[in-house]
Amino acid sequence: MLTIKELLSIAAADFTFNSFIYIAFALPTFLFFWVLGKNFFKARRIQAKKRATKKNIRRELFFSMTTLAIFCIIDVGIFVAAENGWTKIYIDSTGYPWWYWGVSVGVMLIFHDAYFYWAHRLMHHPVLYKHVHRIHHESIDPSPFAAFSFHPLEALVEAGFYVIFIFIIPIHLGAIILWQIIQQGLNVIGHMGYEVYPRGFTKNWFFRWKTASTHHNMHHAKFEGNYGLYFTWWDKWFGTEFDDYHETYDAVHERIDQAKQTTGTAKDMKF
Repeated sequence: MLTIKELLSIAAADFTFNSFIYIAFALPTFLFFWVLGKNFFKARRIQAKKRATKKNIRRELFFSMTTLAIFCIIDVGIFVAAENGWTKIYIDSTGYPWWYWGVSVGVMLIFHDAYFYWAHRLMHHPVLYKHVHRIHHESIDPSPFAAFSFHPLEALVEAGFYVIFIFIIPIHLGAIILWQIIQQGLNVIGHMGYEVYPRGFTKNWFFRWKTASTHHNMHHAKFEGNYGLYFTWWDKWFGTEFDDYHETYDAVHERIDQAKQTTGTAKDMKF
């Protein structure tokens, strides 16, 4: 049985790791787009007429770090469960083909997106929204630091997917770490407030199923729609994608093209 000291060491390492990934994605993105390049990337702003305040950004940081602390506590519990052989997490890869490692990451992303969509819609129930999800939606014009800005109860709900998944689907520890890195990176992109995907992305036969930065930004601006995390198919299948999603995305690229014509720079890559 693990001692209190060992559990605290595991918790400290886990919190440090997750905080490092969060800061490694959010801070450079914020500095690059919101501070150093705020004039250069002005045309890429999705909400062209709005701007988050310093107070909002401090709130996002506070609740994001609180969320990571809650994730840390859950991870310690999962570590104990894994040590006792109660989960499907494995380290020795000899029992599975080489390709399963990569496939399991993809499966985890797809399942997480499905879980997130329905949990997100649940969070928009009037009672849950008022007392829980409202914290996240105080970021009407989100910054990269809003990625994990949740009420503690919502943080527990968000972690529910991970807890369920590792008890059902065999997955390598390395695949879990890669999933954590991918989901944190994509989460920051979804909250960065700037469009980084190229013109035609949302209408391309393949890439239209991937959420652009505009997709989730519109959810923060308009609330009732665009609930998906990584992919757009749940919103498309259940009619919750905003009708003006493509129009809003294209409008950003119109501003980008106009800015480039003014400065004489080359146009974006197109699909």
